Amino acid sequence: MHLKKLVLTAVASAFCFTAIYAQDNNATAAEAPKAAEAKPVEDKLLPLITMEQAFAKALQNRNILAQYINNEVEKYKKAEEKDKAAIEENIKNARNKLAELNTYMDVIFGLGGRRAYEYNRVTSEIYLTVGTVSEVFTRAIATRDALAKQIAAVKEAIDKEQDAEKKKALEANQTALVQRYALIVNALFNIYQVHPVRNYHFDAATRTLFLKTNDAEVTKLQEQIKKAAEERKATEEKKAE
Repeated sequence: MHLKKLVLTAVASAFCFTAIYAQDNNATAAEAPKAAEAKPVEDKLLPLITMEQAFAKALQNRNILAQYINNEVEKYKKAEEKDKAAIEENIKNARNKLAELNTYMDVIFGLGGRRAYEYNRVTSEIYLTVGTVSEVFTRAIATRDALAKQIAAVKEAIDKEQDAEKKKALEANQTALVQRYALIVNALFNIYQVHPVRNYHFDAATRTLFLKTNDAEVTKLQEQIKKAAEERKATEEKKAE
């Protein structure tokens, strides 16, 4: 089974949107925060994902990748020599994806250093809790925004600093901050499809994340979703022949 067959299929237009948005905006390449550009009026809210769905999706994707790696390892053991190189490449790519996902999950769900323990007296198991699904999300957003402010402050200090040695130290600090910022931006996009150049609304009552958009963009997205669904259907029908 190819890895692409294991990718989760979107079951709602919101998830289709996030995939299309990622392609259109090359959102996985995080950069240092830049000055905001003029944007069109965003008077619509498009539901993207709930906090529970985001966490469940991340866990499911991790389990799928882990199972795929195990399956490929077993396949490799039984494979003929001519097929082993391709299987090795599949395993390498899957392990890289799993390592990346684990890093992003650690960044989001392990952020803030919270260490609260719970003990199950029935099973004698100890649990480490990191917070509610809403808490970890808002904590990640707050960390991202704080880093953006720090980067801006350091940049301003660099521009004003005249001493070469002090400027060099500030630049090193800026590089470290930008790397941390890029990591959390990529983690937020991977887990929640949140990109720093877009505006969102978080409904704490329903734990749902909405994208701020407008009628023109919604219409465009609906057309892209419809086209993607038609192409997927045509591909499936062709395979069935």
